[in-house]
Amino acid sequence: MIQKLIAGILLLVLAACGATSEGDTETPARANASALDYVKISRSPCFGACPVYELTLFGDGRQSFYGTRFTKVSGQQNGQASAGRFLDVVSELELRGFSSFKENYTRETCKTWATDHPSVTIEVRYGDMRKTVNWYTGCRGFDDRAALERTVEALETIMAVETFVGTDAERAAMKRR
Repeated sequence: MIQKLIAGILLLVLAACGATSEGDTETPARANASALDYVKISRSPCFGACPVYELTLFGDGRQSFYGTRFTKVSGQQNGQASAGRFLDVVSELELRGFSSFKENYTRETCKTWATDHPSVTIEVRYGDMRKTVNWYTGCRGFDDRAALERTVEALETIMAVETFVGTDAERAAMKRR
């Protein structure tokens, strides 16, 4: 009898934890991702030893990396992460206001301009979201710069870019070869 009572209480507690209020809506980051959804980040060359790569993480956890220059992994490498990592990336992008960023941060949109820097491109295809942001990192003096830089850093961390690109020390060793 006591076991049934405890089981009943546990079911009520679990049901209460899963309940949502009438006004709650499901955010995209909590929805299921499909194998066709993806987040892609890429970096272009600079005048120096900047890593040049493209990393795509799909909604089902597949990942595809292509390293061109100054990366620990050269060429194509495919792997598997968790689908949860994809949702972590999407949640982080939502948290950081990715959808409000402009499509391009280039010479035409900058207050100041430094040459010989890489560009970073983030492309998202998830549910109804279709957004690409291109940022020439030599572009300075615009309002979103700090937020965009933190977003790129967070994205590279969650997507484990360093696994493929290597650490600063590993890339420095590549330059000496």
